[in-house]
Amino acid sequence: MIYGEIAMIYDIGLIILSVSIIIFAVTLCVLCKKKSVTGVEEEEEEEEETVRVAKVSATAYPLTEIDAATDGFNSRRIIGKGRLGTVYVAVMRPKGELVAVKRIHPRLVLNNAGFGFSSILKYLSLADHPHVVPITGD
Repeated sequence: MIYGEIAMIYDIGLIILSVSIIIFAVTLCVLCKKKSVTGVEEEEEEEEETVRVAKVSATAYPLTEIDAATDGFNSRRIIGKGRLGTVYVAVMRPKGELVAVKRIHPRLVLNNAGFGFSSILKYLSLADHPHVVPITGD
């Protein structure tokens, strides 16, 4: 007789737990409902108004062009130094754009430590954020 009572209590507990889970799931669905149909239509209209053009990765500039823009990597044009290299200010022709050029330290290039730098630049050039400087070349 005791076994039958324990089995019945166990079954009632499972039923209560199942109903509780169902009520919780329905409540969660109702609370997490995103927007009404009119809200979705308004959002689609806003998206249509602000169409973004896909950004392609930066183009590669020839070393001769970069060398000319930095005056042969002149020390007067240095604007910063870091662990990976030195940053120079340059004027790119024919537009006359003022840009920053990072030259990787030769010891890193010889050790192939700078090999991943160009692949990282490809991904960074795709970034479109107000706090990230746009990368125009690699």
